[in-house]
Amino acid sequence: MSFVHKHLGVEGRFGGSLRELRELRGFTREELSERTRIHPSIIAAFEEERLNELTDPMYAERHVRTLAAALEGRPGYFLQKYRQLLVELGLVSADVMRVRPTVRRRDFFVTSRVVAVLGFLAIAAAGGGYVFWQAYLLQDPPPLRIFTPQDGAEFLHPRVSVQGETAPNALVTVNGARAVVSPDGQFRIEFDIPRGVSVISVEARRRYGSPVRQVRHVTYGREMASSDEVDLRSTSTISPQ
Repeated sequence: MSFVHKHLGVEGRFGGSLRELRELRGFTREELSERTRIHPSIIAAFEEERLNELTDPMYAERHVRTLAAALEGRPGYFLQKYRQLLVELGLVSADVMRVRPTVRRRDFFVTSRVVAVLGFLAIAAAGGGYVFWQAYLLQDPPPLRIFTPQDGAEFLHPRVSVQGETAPNALVTVNGARAVVSPDGQFRIEFDIPRGVSVISVEARRRYGSPVRQVRHVTYGREMASSDEVDLRSTSTISPQ
């Protein structure tokens, strides 16, 4: 970089210094334009110091910064020369240059565009939250309440009615048999049980979720007495001879 300073000279004018640095780096105006996205006519206006042809010479400083950075020069040096040239050409007064406002990055934002981006992000977040919630509902076990029968219930007939409530979109099976679930989540199924103690297993699950299960133990009729008890009862009824 010391060679560049020696070649350009500290007292060189803005346009000549910019041109010499470009040529030193081996760029044509067109190649520098492709590198910086600044039109060749603007680069030519800078190098030939035709700043009055610029739409807004004062705010064209951002182009000066971009060109200096692309050419590996010192942006501060070229900005100082550029501002001196603006005053010399009468495009900006020295007083205005001393009190000119600093252009901040946020000043280049357009309010409507920012609002649109924020609105899009809000909609995207809401959509993502809805998808996440639906996925959670699909995987979470549904609620399950069994109205009848009660655990430990005894029946004098083999026909048992199982009634309960779950989520409307749940799948319900009772001892492996599919039960129909109404739109309000109610379900009912009837089947016969054998004599003695039976286990009724009720399972509910969403299509892709984990199941929830409840068990009821019910008894149909009294269990038959053992053979020893029958023999004892038979013996006790025999009259002595």
